[in-house]
Amino acid sequence: MSQPYTDHIKTVLPRLLALFDVDKSSSTYGIGDRYYWAWGLIDFGNGTFQGAVHGLSRLLVHELLPYGFSEKIILKRIDSMFHGAECLIRKNGSMEEAFPYEGSFCVTALVSYDLLSAIELLDNRLDHVKKEKYLSIVRPMIDYLRYSDETHAIISNHLATAAAALFKWDMLSHDNNDRRGKDILKRIIENQSEEGWFREYDGADPGYQSLCTYYLADLHRIRPDLNLLEPLKKSIQFLWYFAHPDGSFGGIYGSRNTRFYYPSGIEYLANEIPEASALANFMRKSIENECVVGLSSMDEPNLIPMFNSYCWAAVCASNYPGAPEVPSQTNTSFRKYWEKAGIFVDSGIDYYTIISTSKGGVVYHFSSQNKKYINTGVIAKDKSNRLYSTQAFQSANEIIIEDESIEIRAGFQPVTKQLMAPTQLLILRLLNITLMRITKVREKIKQILVKMLITNKRKPNKFNTRKITLGKELRIIDEINNSNNMVIIDDCKYFVAIHMASQGYWQIQDEMEV
Repeated sequence: MSQPYTDHIKTVLPRLLALFDVDKSSSTYGIGDRYYWAWGLIDFGNGTFQGAVHGLSRLLVHELLPYGFSEKIILKRIDSMFHGAECLIRKNGSMEEAFPYEGSFCVTALVSYDLLSAIELLDNRLDHVKKEKYLSIVRPMIDYLRYSDETHAIISNHLATAAAALFKWDMLSHDNNDRRGKDILKRIIENQSEEGWFREYDGADPGYQSLCTYYLADLHRIRPDLNLLEPLKKSIQFLWYFAHPDGSFGGIYGSRNTRFYYPSGIEYLANEIPEASALANFMRKSIENECVVGLSSMDEPNLIPMFNSYCWAAVCASNYPGAPEVPSQTNTSFRKYWEKAGIFVDSGIDYYTIISTSKGGVVYHFSSQNKKYINTGVIAKDKSNRLYSTQAFQSANEIIIEDESIEIRAGFQPVTKQLMAPTQLLILRLLNITLMRITKVREKIKQILVKMLITNKRKPNKFNTRKITLGKELRIIDEINNSNNMVIIDDCKYFVAIHMASQGYWQIQDEMEV
């Protein structure tokens, strides 16, 4: 039962393989960032691409490679990718994604996890010398993860891939040193809400939680003694509410606005968690019909993790005939409110509504005949044409929930989206190669950037009161308080108010009238 995953893998594989430099005479042999080695448009190589060794190894071992590829050729490809990874590792063991000398905890964790996964999968195909060579490439990255940290936010999917990498290293290298992995895992679990969600910046984000679940599910596979089944069960019992009636998943009501779906963790856990089997069955059909953001929609920076997830899903996918239905398909009436996440679900006989109370009343409303209505909050401009919105995550919003309505009073926050100007980029590059090579300075600047672009909240002095009448014929009334010449932009019902690179990927509903 590997379809539809194998269909998408077959479609994207030529594009993925074309990313890598196969010229052995080149100093960038085996590197996958074409903007670096082919176009020469950037001055560093994004290490994320090297993680493709994981998916290729899984396809090879489970005989799922299309096009009649030979094992010898694929092993040569994998070897070149390990070589490329070695070339991209800085002296301190780190890799980068966004700028030179970034010291990216996330990408270092991601690539070390994927390289180690390839070593694990290829165990019977690697002689002792080759295996030790590959482990020696990963070793400085593991050392970096042991003494560095990510300080600008709690981003659970980053921490999960680091924990998985550290435990997998311990398993393969026989280091008998899992203390750092346990410390990171403890932080993840301590930041998991009692409502089930893992923290992503300000709150819950279903899209990134599916990615976090992928890494934690693999960690559960190799280390069942870590007792991750209960946290994973709580995670999926939260996630399955956000599979929408039209097949989409997640959205602007999440803390990071994402609507992609990483399937492998859910597929792997389907035999242990009934809600996972329901979600896997439902979302597999969505993937087949392009109703959810998946592998085919990914741009290059996010292509590799999704490719690897699809490869694992293709191996472990199955039909689960005894599975329950996801909540949006039960056609029953219920209401559920996750107060700490600020997400309210209202399900009726022929409608399904999701409202974010923490994001000013973002609404996703689905009714019969495949009709949907999305309203992502209020956006307004002042006399100087500066944009403000109620969509920012604000736990202090005033909320009144009654039998047939929800009222949300949310403050206006500045819209923080902005593009990089040439002078700003020049200043950033100068900082990258000078002051930001000092770890404390670099982390402080990252904290400032995250606060400026994502998490910064001012004490508002202008408010909007949104009253939502619940039910199939959902209605919304907005009233600005203390307006001071603020004007609502009425024709903008779908917008995003923060910078987030992973939002806005295509799905088929984007081309349909609503």
